[in-house]
Amino acid sequence: MEENYSCFLILFILIAVIFGFFYFNKTSLISNSCQINEVRETPVSLDLAKAVASDQVNRNNPPFNWVYVGNYLIYNSFGETNYYMLIFRKSDFNNFNTLDKLEQNAKLFSDSTQDESDKKYQFNDIATVMTGTMKEDKLIQRHFRGISEAIGKRLEAKDFVEKNYPGKTIGNLIADSSTGTNYYEIIDKTSKKSSNNLISMNDFSIVSLSDLEKNQEDLQKRKEQRYSTYEEDECDSYKKAVEEARQASISEWNSFD
Repeated sequence: MEENYSCFLILFILIAVIFGFFYFNKTSLISNSCQINEVRETPVSLDLAKAVASDQVNRNNPPFNWVYVGNYLIYNSFGETNYYMLIFRKSDFNNFNTLDKLEQNAKLFSDSTQDESDKKYQFNDIATVMTGTMKEDKLIQRHFRGISEAIGKRLEAKDFVEKNYPGKTIGNLIADSSTGTNYYEIIDKTSKKSSNNLISMNDFSIVSLSDLEKNQEDLQKRKEQRYSTYEEDECDSYKKAVEEARQASISEWNSFD
């Protein structure tokens, strides 16, 4: 009797182990079956970005006629193009008709008072439009009057880096979000090679590029974990919605071509 009981117990344990293996393996497969790729692969030319931005700034800032001054290309923390920042001026405002003139003027003023801030950022006569750099992106990422803080403080950041880090200067403008913190890459003056550090436009603090990359990787992992909880029907519906949104965005960009 005792021997039979032992055999039965061993058999029960084996069945439980086998069942558990297949159950958890199946659960794992199901939970990881939904993979949604949000593709960015169709580049927007500068001319197309200018056409979109010009339409936006003139439609939304009447009755003035706005003309193009220049642009900045913004990268994400992985070195991919993220946004075009396009600068416009009122057509009869010729004081600052180049980006360099705007930057040099901004360097003369602080933003400690309203009057100084107005002179620095030129809220009255300058407007900025940020677009995507891929046709899968939204056309308009941001639109505001004046130049951005990153442009208004660009020369200050350059001087800060060159004074405190001999042999270094600033390179690409980096932002992972159109409304988040902007940074300038710190690079070697001679080789132009990145130091893998950035200067924040919030407070001129120095941050590691790898920290920004890790933040973006963590965000992506959280998205993937959320997708992995979708049932098959829910996953298919979401994939369809993502593709429809992608095609709609491309069509909207193409309407300006």
